Amino acid sequence: MTEEPLSIRLLGQFLVLRGDAPAPLDSARAESVLAFLLLHRHEPQPRQRVAFAQWPDSTEAQAMTNLRHVLHTLRHSLPGIDRHLEVTPRTLSWTRDPPYRLDVAEFEAALDRESWSEAVEAYTGDLLAGRSDDWVDQERDRLRRHYLDALERLIASAQERGDLADAARHAERLVREQPTREETYRVLMRLYDARGDRTSAVRVYHDCAATLERELGVEPAAATRAAYDALLARDEVAQVARVSGTPFVGRSAERVALTAAWRQARTRAQVVLLAGEPGIGKTRLAEEFRAWCAHRGAVTAVARAYPGEGMLAYGPVTAWLRSERLGRSLRTLPAPYLTELARLLPELIATVPRPQRLPESEQRQRVYDAVVSALVAPGAPVVLVADDVQWWDREALQLLHYVVRTPQPVPLLVVATARREDIDTTAPLRDVLNALRVAETMSEIDLDRLTLAETAVLAEQMKGNRLAEAEVAALYEQTEGNPLFVVEAVRAGDVLTPKVQAVIRARMAQVSGAARELAEIAATVGREFTAEVLALAGGLTDDVVVSGLDELWRRRTIREHGTTAYDFSHDKIREAVYAELSPMRRRYLHGQVARALETAFAQDLDSVSGQLARHLEEAGQLEQAADAYARAADVAQRLYAHAESARLLTRALTLVRTQPESAQRWNRELDLSTALLAPLVASDGYASAQIHEAHGRALELCRSLGAVPAPPLLRSLGLGSLALGDFAAAREYGAALRERGQRDDDDMLRVEGEYLLGVTAFWAGELTAAREHLERAVDSYRDENRREHLLRYAQDPAVVCLTRLALTHRFLGDDEAAILARDRGLARAVEIAHPYSTATALVFASLLALDMEDVPALRGFVERGKAAARPGTGVQVEAAVAALDAYLRVLDAGSPERIAEIERIVAATPKQDQAAPGLRSSLLRILLAACDAAGDADTGLRVADELIALTNSVVWRPEAERLRAKFLATQQPANA
Repeated sequence: MTEEPLSIRLLGQFLVLRGDAPAPLDSARAESVLAFLLLHRHEPQPRQRVAFAQWPDSTEAQAMTNLRHVLHTLRHSLPGIDRHLEVTPRTLSWTRDPPYRLDVAEFEAALDRESWSEAVEAYTGDLLAGRSDDWVDQERDRLRRHYLDALERLIASAQERGDLADAARHAERLVREQPTREETYRVLMRLYDARGDRTSAVRVYHDCAATLERELGVEPAAATRAAYDALLARDEVAQVARVSGTPFVGRSAERVALTAAWRQARTRAQVVLLAGEPGIGKTRLAEEFRAWCAHRGAVTAVARAYPGEGMLAYGPVTAWLRSERLGRSLRTLPAPYLTELARLLPELIATVPRPQRLPESEQRQRVYDAVVSALVAPGAPVVLVADDVQWWDREALQLLHYVVRTPQPVPLLVVATARREDIDTTAPLRDVLNALRVAETMSEIDLDRLTLAETAVLAEQMKGNRLAEAEVAALYEQTEGNPLFVVEAVRAGDVLTPKVQAVIRARMAQVSGAARELAEIAATVGREFTAEVLALAGGLTDDVVVSGLDELWRRRTIREHGTTAYDFSHDKIREAVYAELSPMRRRYLHGQVARALETAFAQDLDSVSGQLARHLEEAGQLEQAADAYARAADVAQRLYAHAESARLLTRALTLVRTQPESAQRWNRELDLSTALLAPLVASDGYASAQIHEAHGRALELCRSLGAVPAPPLLRSLGLGSLALGDFAAAREYGAALRERGQRDDDDMLRVEGEYLLGVTAFWAGELTAAREHLERAVDSYRDENRREHLLRYAQDPAVVCLTRLALTHRFLGDDEAAILARDRGLARAVEIAHPYSTATALVFASLLALDMEDVPALRGFVERGKAAARPGTGVQVEAAVAALDAYLRVLDAGSPERIAEIERIVAATPKQDQAAPGLRSSLLRILLAACDAAGDADTGLRVADELIALTNSVVWRPEAERLRAKFLATQQPANA
């Protein structure tokens, strides 16, 4: 069998592929030696030269020994590499045969052909990003100079042929590569102006001025300012002077703590949480530290979140991935990763196949792994800012947790900011932070207000003169050292008020009418905004938008956001502007913003569906808002963002129910209610109050419309009834589902109906009936339906039924059949490799081993279960595996602490709110076995009594009665 050719990437992160599969080397030094030979591939290299380049501080003898070891490692890590290497006692060289691909060679070949576009496309990052050897630095600088030269040639070529759009595209890339080179900004400003896009031209100047101020502490040069002035109407140029920037004062202890966390991140990913009240300077400190890290070679990205609705699931993570450095590195990723990332970044679909929907656990894992690969793709240390993390969605937070706990090949630090008062009241954030604390991967920094002396320094640096002690004292008394309040008070002039909103209002009163109108529209948008959306919402001319945005920017009311948008300098400014709008004005502007979004995103409404829904609702257009919420819910459900999808559908239902009673309304409500079931069950479980209410309303609507419940509703009703212990209702719905399958000749419905009837009979203790139904489910199963079973119902019914059947055989006294069914189920689980089905099968295999007192088998199943439990596997699996693991530790140590651990797991599963039918009874069975093993009769009696009294699961009752008698017998002598 012929080996697939090697493909080697040296631009960006080092990567060797054999075909499409990564072929990792065992050491960084092996990568370095291979890269050296490839970069000097045109002639043999003396061994001494190679060794000295790699180990310049070692003796010649030691360096030569090291080289021999690395060559051995290289041969071991990359079988077949000898066919590419020519090794002699004196030299090493890379041979041209057999064929291979090298990105540097393709880049240089394009340069030789003067194919500048191909060369730029081939340059996917700086050479061996993250490496700092002298020989690498020299080669890196050489290749980068060629790359920048190619970009400049592309700009000139596009201008010559009159293709201004192409010239601007290349100029934008050159600006990102050389962010402090003013000449490129001027070229880009002229290009946008020549295209008639003055708004973008002015935006380029704003970006230039902010970058120079942030990076170098200087203003743009006279030539750049002259180009900027030429963009503005003559009477606009001197209207408002650019307000001076805010100096960064104090925070020395906090900067020391951040630097310490950065050092820790070299060995293990870390999160630093900056907490404090609004306006205390969390974002500013994070930005200053981000810039400090960027100057030292780190790849950095910023993601902001906003209060209220409208953010898509994983929204902040997509903002990271779209940042300049990370976005550029995406091209270096293998195609399968890009396909998964296209779920979050639809723009990638132009270059990769459209991703197919996968079963939840598989899709989630693939997306997580793709995101991790994207974050480390540049090959350099990574610093990610998560601003206002208290407003992040649940899915983004879970992904953040995964990124931090997954070992990374490069240092990774996440700097998060949050309002202290929101941390403990936001459940998803609280849960993730607690998990990070337990893992010891998070540190917290609480930001205090400025001292009197620091307040004086800040105010004096802004004013440019010394303040009298009385002035400082008055300012400090009014602002209490809150940096935002100090800044706004100084900018507003002699305004003394205890309310920061009043200070902001006073400052906004100084702006022109056009600028204020833009600010009002921007505040209504509620998040970052583009000039296009403001112009469409306000029906404003280009001149008005340009002058208004420029004035707000000069006053530092707004700032640049990314490469195309703006945002308010602080959320408090947005809140103050919005608070001044009358109810009628708000309603009107929300309607205008909704229409603007529909126009601006006509080709991609999915990406703004949540925002659109909120604006339509605020505008009083409730029917259209309900449709937009349903659309946003569908987008969320495609990513298995269950809680978000359920929230959006619930909001849509609330709006639909405001409409007059009619068949049309009932049909719409039934559709939404049925769609709500899947995300609601996934997020809250079958026995939650909300799912019970949804079931009841759906049945009521079916009766009103004379409609037959749809199969998804029947299945959900059956499992919901089972979770509540209503066996009669569960049997009724299972039979109806099976009959629907027989009527429609639908194998899937027949299987799901038999499954529902089988698990109902199992938990009801009707074991003979359970065996018959479960066996019929397995016999009716068709392999060609597997994918649809997994997509619709999130599990493989053959795997689940076989392992449930194993317990059924055990309780019927047929251990041989039990083991056979268990092994068939586990073998199938391995074959289909579906994480949730596998984990569920291992839980039931463990319960069988527990009942059979087969401790070695139990240990093996629990270890496999721990490995199979992945993000999104489900609380029912996680709780059972954790309880079984604790039981094994009771066996090993007899520790009462382990019994208490199982009790805590049981307590987290309320009697009437189970995530899955039978979960609580299974956990009680495990706890009962632990009490028996530890000889804890008191706890055992209490657990046995509860297990016997359960009405929604009687299958463990005989064992509970047996152990109860045993516990009572142990207490008899003590009571005699």
